[in-house]
Amino acid sequence: MSVTHGAILHKRFTALLWTVFICSLPIQTVASAEINEVKPIGEIVVYNDLALSRDNETVTIALASLTAIDSDDFSSLAIKDADNNSNVPYQLIDSDQDGATDSVIFQAQISANSSNRYQLYLTKNKAGKLADNIVSYSRFVPERNDDYAWENDKIAFRMFGPKARKLAETGKKGGLISSGIDCWLKRVEYPILNKWYQKYVDGRGDYHQDTGEGLDNYHVGSSLGCGGSGSLHQGNLLTAGNFNSHKTTDIGPIRTRFELDYLPWQTGRAKVTETKIISLDKGSNLTRYELIFDQDVDIVAGLSLDKHSIDLTTNEEIGVFSSWRQQQDSQLGLGIVADPKYVEGWQQTKVKGKGGKHLFVQLKSINKRIVYYAGFGWQKSQQFSSKDEWLQYLREFALKLKTPLRIEVQ
Repeated sequence: MSVTHGAILHKRFTALLWTVFICSLPIQTVASAEINEVKPIGEIVVYNDLALSRDNETVTIALASLTAIDSDDFSSLAIKDADNNSNVPYQLIDSDQDGATDSVIFQAQISANSSNRYQLYLTKNKAGKLADNIVSYSRFVPERNDDYAWENDKIAFRMFGPKARKLAETGKKGGLISSGIDCWLKRVEYPILNKWYQKYVDGRGDYHQDTGEGLDNYHVGSSLGCGGSGSLHQGNLLTAGNFNSHKTTDIGPIRTRFELDYLPWQTGRAKVTETKIISLDKGSNLTRYELIFDQDVDIVAGLSLDKHSIDLTTNEEIGVFSSWRQQQDSQLGLGIVADPKYVEGWQQTKVKGKGGKHLFVQLKSINKRIVYYAGFGWQKSQQFSSKDEWLQYLREFALKLKTPLRIEVQ
């Protein structure tokens, strides 16, 4: 099969874009193989007060609390698990997005009702190469109608951008106006987003077909998909539609984080502006959504339902909402988890138009802000074998939110 000169140039230009993009992010990481410890500078003790183990749970430490290290030495930091003397990958982040690195995150492994110690060192080595450590990843995808896509070692998603909206408004092929969140059902731990999008660019494959890594066989359309947000008003589902602009702030071994801004939209009660701050950590099946508005609002987050959605679970008291469905030759669990302080109720209903039937979680803002988590578990990935396992995961996730790890810096 021949490849045109234009196609070759497009592929080279795309590869160059991603190389420049990755190198431009203000992220520092350390891989365990690169640590050559020199000087111990402190210890972190992490306490688990729950009667269940906390595996791969992210710990955040403010760099200001590490008084034994100068800011110039942060890139020479190393972390060790004191119990087994193993090196722990970490990621330096700018948590408040003021342009200055201010926190270090790593993932802890702690048995039920116990604690674990993590030792801090300065090393001879600077932070490892970013490209060798990316697990949680996201990017803008201009070659596929301005999607924004993200993934970790468990799951992958995408949302729809300004080009898809413009195509829809002008009646052209490929157009879609949607606030829905699309699930990409992966069943491998390594990254797949760029590979699957390259299939689209090359025309040599189809990510709607499973060739061993998973596929996109989850239909979103104008629905909210897996955790999208909007407003219910007089039987209509009103949404912000596609995001208008984006900003990628973090990718790395632990977390990816990005921001999506929207054009002002009508909730039925007021016109509002909205920014979504979205993040996904390694090992998690749920994405974190932080919605920031210019005024307090009442909205819904939704799980789209179809004729194969065979079981729904709702628990306002702990903030867990789920559907379990047949998904072609496998089964799929969808879920939303929220701190009950944001939850005002739920309803299962079909909205007017093409939005279809949903399980809606009614959410209220506090100080113009709403936080919730949404994601999925695909049986074919072998992460969850049954509806009961999926529900147990969601309930334990909610319990961990309610009882966070306690951290002591020594």
